[in-house]
Amino acid sequence: MELVAHLRLLRQASIDLVFFCGVPIVLAITSAVLGPYTAIMGGTGATVYILSLAIVPWCLTGLVTQLVSKSAGRRLPLWLIAAIGAIAAGPFVSLYVYVINAIAVDIWPALDALRPAAFSAEHLKSAALSEGRAIVLWIAFVVIFHETLGWARFASPVAEASREERFQLSGAEWTAEDDALLRSLIRNGEPPRAIALEMKRTVAGIRARTAKLGLRNNRIGDRSAN
Repeated sequence: MELVAHLRLLRQASIDLVFFCGVPIVLAITSAVLGPYTAIMGGTGATVYILSLAIVPWCLTGLVTQLVSKSAGRRLPLWLIAAIGAIAAGPFVSLYVYVINAIAVDIWPALDALRPAAFSAEHLKSAALSEGRAIVLWIAFVVIFHETLGWARFASPVAEASREERFQLSGAEWTAEDDALLRSLIRNGEPPRAIALEMKRTVAGIRARTAKLGLRNNRIGDRSAN
């Protein structure tokens, strides 16, 4: 059981790495290839500039979304948690981007020609489009990673419990270690409900496996508990 839990944590950590590093790096490479930054800043300069505008804001949004998930995740669907996190992170991301752009313009003055005048209609429109695109991308990637890879970083604990319960009801595989633990708990006189909680399985699943293995649990009150 400990090995299974360790492997599950390792898998989630691997998905974390792909999400918080791999995804923004791919987006940054796309921007560098399609944008004019290489011609102005050179290959190394453009890489550093684009990566700084991709990875840090992505991780800042992740931190804010995590706070939203912890405070209101039990009451909100995942897509809404992601949306609120992205919107709430907007001011912090905008401040960071402003500082990075100010530093970049000091180093590469030609970069200033690519940006519209501050607070002009064109600037506000560009900022709104950029923010909207970032929010949509954030929500899409969070939901896709959760649905396709089982990523639980921002998911509601209740939702994850329901998902696990559905998996168990559909017939989770029993291993030799599971059977050994089941025998040990029965020998200790634990009732099926307590065993189910310990092994993270359903009471019906525990009873079915107990019968299949030819085991008996004579604790009084078991039948009334189910």
